[in-house]
Amino acid sequence: MTPEQLLNEADRCVKCGLCLPECPTYQVLSNEADSPRGRISLMQALAKGELDLSSQIETHLDRCLGCRACESACPSGVKYSSLLDASRTVITYRRNGKPFFHWLLNQLSNPKRLGYLNKTYHTLQRTVLLTIIAKLPSAKLKRLLVLAKQLVGTAPTEAGLYPADLPKGRLVQLFTGCVATQVEQPLIQTSLTLLRSLGYAVEIPATQVCCGAMHRHNGFEAAAENYCMVNRAQTDKSLAQTLITLASACHLELLEHQASSVPVVSLVEFLLKLPANEFPPLKPFTGRVALHTPCSASNDHSFELLHKIPQAEIIELPDNKTCCGAAGSYMLTQPTLSIALGRAKIEQLKACRVDVLATSNTGCAIQFRQLVEETGLPIQVMHPVELINQQREIK
Repeated sequence: MTPEQLLNEADRCVKCGLCLPECPTYQVLSNEADSPRGRISLMQALAKGELDLSSQIETHLDRCLGCRACESACPSGVKYSSLLDASRTVITYRRNGKPFFHWLLNQLSNPKRLGYLNKTYHTLQRTVLLTIIAKLPSAKLKRLLVLAKQLVGTAPTEAGLYPADLPKGRLVQLFTGCVATQVEQPLIQTSLTLLRSLGYAVEIPATQVCCGAMHRHNGFEAAAENYCMVNRAQTDKSLAQTLITLASACHLELLEHQASSVPVVSLVEFLLKLPANEFPPLKPFTGRVALHTPCSASNDHSFELLHKIPQAEIIELPDNKTCCGAAGSYMLTQPTLSIALGRAKIEQLKACRVDVLATSNTGCAIQFRQLVEETGLPIQVMHPVELINQQREIK
C-alpha cells in the first residue's frame, strides 16, 4: 500500500467512534491515541509527514493488537488492518529496517533456527544462567523466558510423505507453520494420525515456509510477500488436493494473500465436511469444555465440531469477541498489556468451571497455557482436533 493509498483508505474513516467500545487496548488504557480512530489519525499524520518518529506515534501503533474487532464495528468498512500493516512498514523503513527485530522474527519463523534456539534453551536450563537473565529488569525478556518453557525440547515432525493407513488415493498437504513446530508437536502428530486413519496420505514438504503473518504485522511486508511466493510455488508443484491448516492465524494469512495454489481448509472444517460414514465414531466425554474463538477465526467451526462428542458440555468462553492478548509476537513486544488482557480471560475461565479450554490458534494456546499454569487452574488447553482425536474410538 503506497502512502497515497494509505491516505485514501484512512480518509474513509469518519471518526464516528463506534469502534471504541470494541477496542481492547482502548478499554484498558482509556487513551484516544490507543483507539482505532485515534490510531488512524496518527497514521494519516505519518503518511503526510506531519509527525516524525520522535513523537509517540510508534508507541501507540505498537500497542495495537491487530485483532480487527474495530473492522466489524465500522459502518464505513475501513480496512484498518491494512492501514496498520502499511503504517508499520513505513515506520520499519524509517527505522532502517529494524535489523535486530527482523533477525529475531527470522529466528522465530524458521523451524530449523527455532529448533537451534530450542536446544540452546534446554541446555541453558541446566545452568544458572537463565536464573540470572530472569532477574534483569526487562519485562520483554522475562516474558520470553516464561513462554519459552513451552518449547517441547524434542525433534520436530520431519518433512516427508506419510502414507494413509488404508490407502484410498487421496493426498493432502499439512501446513505445520513455524512456532507450532516447536510448541505444538502433539497437535501436529495428532493431525497426522487422524488424517492417515481416515485414508489420507499426508505431505509435509521440506520447501514449506512460514505463512508470513508475523513479518507482515510487524512492518516487514517484503519478507511476508516472499514467504507467500515460496508457499504458492511449492503448492503449485504438489499433487495434494487440499492444504490443511491447524492454526487460525496461518489460515487467514494464507487465504487473504493467496499463498496457496490449492484450496486452503482448516482441519476443523475438513473434518466437518467428511461424509457421515467416514467421520470417526467418538466416545462420550463427561467433562465441560469452554471454546475460545481466536480473533483470526471469526467464522470458526470448532463449536459445531466439538458438539459431535457425545455427552460433552460445550460452552463458549464469555466475551469471546475480545482478544486474549496473545496476538502473535505481541506477547513478546507488549508483555504488560498482553498479560493484562490474558488475565481478564483467566478470570472468566475460572467462573466457567471447565475441564478443557479449546482454541484453534497457536498464539492463544501459548497465552492460555502460561496463564492457566500461573493461576494453578486444573484445566487442559487443547486444540479442538486434539479433543476429537482423544475421544476417537479405535477398533
